[in-house]
Amino acid sequence: MSRYRLGGVLLLLAGLYFVGEAWAAAGWQGRPYRWTVDAISELGVPETRYAGGEPFAATHHAVMNATFVATGLRTLLAGVVLAPFVPRRARRTVLGLTVAYGVGVVIVGLFPTGMPSTRADLHGVGAVLTIAGGSVLLLALAVSLSGRHRRLALLTLVLGLLSTGGTVCGVLQIGGFGLVERVAVYTVLLWQVLAGIAVLVSRPGPPA
Repeated sequence: MSRYRLGGVLLLLAGLYFVGEAWAAAGWQGRPYRWTVDAISELGVPETRYAGGEPFAATHHAVMNATFVATGLRTLLAGVVLAPFVPRRARRTVLGLTVAYGVGVVIVGLFPTGMPSTRADLHGVGAVLTIAGGSVLLLALAVSLSGRHRRLALLTLVLGLLSTGGTVCGVLQIGGFGLVERVAVYTVLLWQVLAGIAVLVSRPGPPA
């Protein structure tokens, strides 16, 4: 398998994230998990918590956190494999943002939110790198792709703006947090799946 095709496969595997999150959500016990209100990270909290005196817990928290870590490491690997095909003028920026995003997702998985506060603080750093970093990464990719892959660049720009909108709404507390966070996070993952398909069905060009 060529380096180009390997990169496409690694991007396409982003779809496995949704399997992991669905599996984690299936293990939720207690009060209902609210997809439009509750943060994704709630599915990774290992402790039992209480609401109105009633316990609730993410019993599949290990699945969610492993999904985060695997997603971050896969993204980092995909970035390294495909780096030679990114135009030179944008390569450092795109690769740097990819590293920030990938490391952020790994941190989110290694340090679940909740107690103790130190773990929650580290989780917060990872979340910022993941959510804000992912949004900026898509915008940078849209610019870098505009010269040779205009259709993909346009799709990337649209998804980047959606991701940025979700990020901004989350910061400004507009709408349900779970909903706007998913808009920000899912668009980056969706882009990876679509870009992976595009890579696998296209002819590999020479390294940029």
